[in-house]
Amino acid sequence: MFDEYIDSDSYMKCDIYEENDKYHIEIDLPGFKKEHLNIEFNHGYLTVLASKKNDTNIENKNYIKRERTYGVYKRDFYVGNVDYSKINAKYKDGVLIIDVLKSADNKDKKTIEIK
Repeated sequence: MFDEYIDSDSYMKCDIYEENDKYHIEIDLPGFKKEHLNIEFNHGYLTVLASKKNDTNIENKNYIKRERTYGVYKRDFYVGNVDYSKINAKYKDGVLIIDVLKSADNKDKKTIEIK
């Protein structure tokens, strides 16, 4: 994998919405293959990594313009204390969809008295 991450907030556009007992995260990742994606959960954070290697056969190409970027993209989402075994993900048509089942702790909202 690569050592440096690209500022992914500008490349990994997403929509996040809540539905009943789940959070849904939909991330646009066009041009990636499923094998190039990795999702990790650690201490309440869901981390999405997407890596794309540079085209190694560039010496025979006379580029006029080159806008496609390559590297490792990383984006973190705080989802709280959830059961990681109930996180589901699928990748279809350039969109990564992640469903996170809310924890019971998130349903019981508590107000803390200030003394």
